[in-house]
Amino acid sequence: MDLEALAPIIADIVKESLNEKVYIFGRYQRGTTNRVATGRLRDSIGAVVEDNRQGIQVIRVTALGGKRLEDTYAYWLINDRQPGASGGGNVFLPAIEQWIMNKKSFRIRDYKTGQFLPKTEKNVKSVAFVIARSIARFGFQNKPKNFVEISIDKIMNNEQIIQIIEDATVDELLNKLEGL
Repeated sequence: MDLEALAPIIADIVKESLNEKVYIFGRYQRGTTNRVATGRLRDSIGAVVEDNRQGIQVIRVTALGGKRLEDTYAYWLINDRQPGASGGGNVFLPAIEQWIMNKKSFRIRDYKTGQFLPKTEKNVKSVAFVIARSIARFGFQNKPKNFVEISIDKIMNNEQIIQIIEDATVDELLNKLEGL
């Protein structure tokens, strides 16, 4: 069977699953929001055909330059982050600060006046602390919890994939029958 034909279809299905509006957040977590996964992970999803240790060809989904999904922040999208984990959220302060500085659309607003503030070191640190505290208190969750499971369900029911597998199976069966 030609797995090279299946790999791009599988990558597109995983990207589609990451693009669904399924994130929930906040104290009561009553429903989903219109937030989706960032484009960095979604747009970097790929699928490659490779041999595993037993010499069998497999399709491996990759992200962010060929890394396994478990080695990227997709791990947190799959496993959630529970409230109170990791020392009250202080561990992530440098990462959150860097994210605030790099995120062009992120603007810091003064709570009292409503005016936007510049991204100074002091302002970024105070906003990062508030974000880390919110993560420590409430965590963050994805619903449904695992976009990989959603992707697998979609792959199993995808008509195009089923058709490619059926055609390959029929061809292999006919080749074996001709050899009898």
